[in-house]
Amino acid sequence: MMLAVVLLVLAPLAVLTDVDVPVDNHWSGGFQGKACFNIQQDMTSWKVHLNFHQPVETLEVWTAEIDSSNADKSEYTLSSKQWNANEHVGDQLCIDFLGHVTGDINPQITATMEGVAGGGTFQERPTLAPITQESLPPGVTRPPTTPMTIPDGEGVVATMTVKNDYPDRGGFEIWFDFDVDRIVEGWVMKVHFSKPVDSLKPGQSRIMSHNADGTEWILANTDDTLLLKPGDHFQLRLVGTSPEHTAAPKATAIMINMGQDNWTVTALPNKAGSKYNYDDVLMKSIMFYEAQRSGKLPANNRIPWRGDSALGDKGANGEDLSGGWYDAGDFVKFNLPLAWATVVLEWGFLTFKDAYKAAGQTEWMYEAVKWPLDYLLKCHVADDELYVQVGNGAVDHGQWGRPEDMTMSRPAYKIDASKPGSEVAMETASAFAAGYLLFKEKDAKYANTLLAHAKTLWNFAVKHQGIYSQSVSAASGFYTSANITDELCWGSLWMYKATGEQKYLDTAKQYYDPTPDWGMSWDDNIIGNQLLMYNLTGDAKYVPDIEGTFKMWFPGGSLKYSPKGLAYRLQWGSLRYASNMAFAALMAAEMGVHTDMYRHWAMCQIHYALGDTGRSFVVGFGKNPPKQPHHRSSSCPNKPALCNMNILHLDVPNVHTLYGALVGGPDGSDKYEDSRNNYVNNEVANDYNAGFQSAVAGLRHLLLKHQHPEQTGGDTCPFTSS
Repeated sequence: MMLAVVLLVLAPLAVLTDVDVPVDNHWSGGFQGKACFNIQQDMTSWKVHLNFHQPVETLEVWTAEIDSSNADKSEYTLSSKQWNANEHVGDQLCIDFLGHVTGDINPQITATMEGVAGGGTFQERPTLAPITQESLPPGVTRPPTTPMTIPDGEGVVATMTVKNDYPDRGGFEIWFDFDVDRIVEGWVMKVHFSKPVDSLKPGQSRIMSHNADGTEWILANTDDTLLLKPGDHFQLRLVGTSPEHTAAPKATAIMINMGQDNWTVTALPNKAGSKYNYDDVLMKSIMFYEAQRSGKLPANNRIPWRGDSALGDKGANGEDLSGGWYDAGDFVKFNLPLAWATVVLEWGFLTFKDAYKAAGQTEWMYEAVKWPLDYLLKCHVADDELYVQVGNGAVDHGQWGRPEDMTMSRPAYKIDASKPGSEVAMETASAFAAGYLLFKEKDAKYANTLLAHAKTLWNFAVKHQGIYSQSVSAASGFYTSANITDELCWGSLWMYKATGEQKYLDTAKQYYDPTPDWGMSWDDNIIGNQLLMYNLTGDAKYVPDIEGTFKMWFPGGSLKYSPKGLAYRLQWGSLRYASNMAFAALMAAEMGVHTDMYRHWAMCQIHYALGDTGRSFVVGFGKNPPKQPHHRSSSCPNKPALCNMNILHLDVPNVHTLYGALVGGPDGSDKYEDSRNNYVNNEVANDYNAGFQSAVAGLRHLLLKHQHPEQTGGDTCPFTSS
């Protein structure tokens, strides 16, 4: 038999014309850009030089390797990844990147590509050599028998053709033909032979296991055969040997789709009869946090596609730092947003506990907040020593896969007296203080442990003041802190709420800020402080501060509104800000501040996320929810199918439904693209869901009290100020 192969002859580097790179978005601390090149000749590898008019502290790139940067970090050199090294005439190569800087800049950027050009001629391959065990490449012999669980159900059945038979050599070549009638994202193949096969060399697949006598083999896809679509005709070539060979064995094969997850979550009944089923949202949002869990999962884990992961997370002296939540669509544990999300969830639980009870979620919610609290306790290893991050963001963001499969290094970073971080220490103290209030009647011993750690961390934050992202450079490119004063006030107020000790209130007043709040988030607690200060002191002088914040946020203030009514603060996580401020408005209304108006506005912001625009922005809930959130683990097909950067770029729904996750949200014109590549609008995060979930709990609480805008007649959206 004669086969043809291509021999490539490498040409010198070919330099393409410089391109100007547009900046799609910019904000305080970073910017987003995309460099696109029209490929003018075939290439087998390439490099790109990104030049910035001023230094860029760190750069995140998903579709290229970062090789180097110059001394002042105004130029970065990128190189091709294995899966996109080959580019052809007529292709367009686009490289998305995220830059981290100090301040809000709109940089001028140019990019230059140089590639190794490919060309060549065809030559014929000599006749196939005899197939013997010795002639097969290393690793082709039968692998150890490995037990594998292959999903039940129907697959795509193949037709078999014997292409070549070599009775005198004990070898054979067969082809399987599959007519694909569904989307297949990663696959395993069950192959059954009519006689024993002692070696197998499959094309475009990997050998996973076989039975003892070699009559049953399990194969799995390679990157080249990851995605098959309806209408595709797929051929698989197998070359093998049999100890009983007189003629090629008969064989059957069935291809099973590993990109299929039939697990669904049954919606809770809408007992309140409201426009949106808040009970169902609460349940699914809690399940989102369960999907974010790191460490050893509990026996009652409800997320079937998640398993134990990052069990080896340790501090510099071997301290156990397993547990906690992965931050967003990645696998870093950033403790500042993690602790902030925990506090906001606890605050909503403390205030609207009746909502969780009505939804049947009380015990699940206790477990939800205890998970990060347990992790944060592990991180506080000494009085003035707190681990604040596990995992390196730059390394982590350059990979795509399952957390259960991680092999990358996961360094841990801490603050101490010499390298302080008052905001993350105080945010952690706040989580412990709020946790004490939640658990003091349920588990007094655990609650007292939380309070003891909270007191120590408060002392640490006040005594050794400093910005954590200046002490921990690995955090500065991702969660850069603007200042520490709002957290010093916030933590002190939570300590006063937990203990009643005057020193905490005195410290809170020292750092209190009465100015209108830009927007409640992991780095901005101003409105939270205004609310707590009024709530804890009862002093009416704080009410105008709250009003000032919402005057800025309501229609007619300085904030932009989308045509369909979204209070639009920033493109990156637009729904996060609107939902957080909706929660704050509901808290203000509970305190008697413009009760009806604030509740009406909050409802409209949350209903925007739930479906008022004609689509839901919550995965697994409502009409036309997001199908492709930027989230690694939910996008991966089931094992043993590969999961890597190729998955990121597939335009197909995530394999697993990430129930309850709030995506970043639309732009200021209500435009939204449901794409896994769209990390600005379609990523999910712990802090995105926190204020959102607590606001939903607040709305459910209002239904129980018969004070919901749907019950009082003020439920028209979009909201307009009166």
